Amino acid sequence: MKNGNKLHVQTLFLIGFLVGEYLLGMLTNLLVSSPEGGADWQQWEFARTQLPVMAHVILGLLLLVGSIVVCIWAFRAEDRTWKIASGIGLGSILLAIVSGSEFISSQRDYYSLVMSLLLIAAITAYAWGIYETKQ
Repeated sequence: MKNGNKLHVQTLFLIGFLVGEYLLGMLTNLLVSSPEGGADWQQWEFARTQLPVMAHVILGLLLLVGSIVVCIWAFRAEDRTWKIASGIGLGSILLAIVSGSEFISSQRDYYSLVMSLLLIAAITAYAWGIYETKQ
């Protein structure tokens, strides 16, 4: 399989998993009510016991690994478009993870919004990469 095809396939999987991550985030938002006013460690202890939250966290970490793989493949392929798309995607996913961590600690809705916006940025970057490199 050529590098371009590998990148397309991996990126399509990433987009699918990003949509799944969004749905898990919405499910978590609907089903999980975190205790108010707890310390950071208490918020994390509570989050650890919630299946939707942990599924969201685990999928986020898997997305990080997948985005790193796409970024490595893009740089090996020496394709400028894929370098840009994968870099934006990786950066967006990494920042979304940081934002999610801050959300669990603080329970400030702002961080949830930032996660959503970064998800849109990642999907847009990957979709642009696929569109620009269609064969």
